[in-house]
Amino acid sequence: MTDIDSDRAQRSCSERAVELRVTPRLESLAVVRMLVGAIATYEDLDVDTVADLRLAIDELCTQLIRSAAPGAMLTVVIDPHDDHVTIQASAAGDGAGVLTPGSFSWHVLTSLVDDVETFRDGHESNGAGEVFGVTLTTRRADSGR
Repeated sequence: MTDIDSDRAQRSCSERAVELRVTPRLESLAVVRMLVGAIATYEDLDVDTVADLRLAIDELCTQLIRSAAPGAMLTVVIDPHDDHVTIQASAAGDGAGVLTPGSFSWHVLTSLVDDVETFRDGHESNGAGEVFGVTLTTRRADSGR
């Protein structure tokens, strides 16, 4: 069992953060896209921003799934704040080689959101390898929420 509160504290997520862990398979993309779209809509982001976030998470997760190690989990954290929304997606595997600045995927991501950052998060406890991830940030058009 995972202690969600301690995981949230380590990542410094807000109380509104939602985390989804799925097997890294292309069949999982529909669920991830739906969740990101639903939360972005609930958070009152405009229709174009919701569409951009869905495209961005689709591209990001597709690359993470393709490079995921056997036994890895795809983790997606959607963290809405008053002035921005961050989405972290990560999986153990060789994503660092695919999602590099200058690559096609990087260009797609930077075209769809305001900020893109990569991170490494140690090794998965099941021995699947080093966790590689990307944080996407989109700022709200009206921060005076």
